[in-house]
Amino acid sequence: MTPENLNVDQVHLVARLAQAARAARDAMLGHGPDRDLSRTTAVRGERNPTAALGFDPLPAENRQLTALRDALDALSPAVRSSLYVLMRIGQGHLAADKWSHGMQEAQSLGDTTVMGTLIEDADLHDHLLKGLYEARLSS
Repeated sequence: MTPENLNVDQVHLVARLAQAARAARDAMLGHGPDRDLSRTTAVRGERNPTAALGFDPLPAENRQLTALRDALDALSPAVRSSLYVLMRIGQGHLAADKWSHGMQEAQSLGDTTVMGTLIEDADLHDHLLKGLYEARLSS
């Protein structure tokens, strides 16, 4: 199934805004090497110990984070669900050919949870672009 309600330009816009919010977050954290935050290096899986923080280190009124929130708010729930599916594909949690399963998951979670999940992913930029690539939607 292909995402009929998804505009690749919208995905790129949200990805750029997420990248700017991530840069602001990293600046606030002081660009400290991630290896200094954890004594052990993960053999598999997540190797970024600050990923779990999401955008929490940023104040709520941070303009990059506000721009990302506003851009996501301006999208329809169907498009936010599609972004959620792309993010899950980019994270490696969903196969690109299982788009309908991802949409069902997004619908069962509800729009509020989908929005929260998108806004809490500090690596949203990378996950969306990888999702586009994996789903063969990148231009």
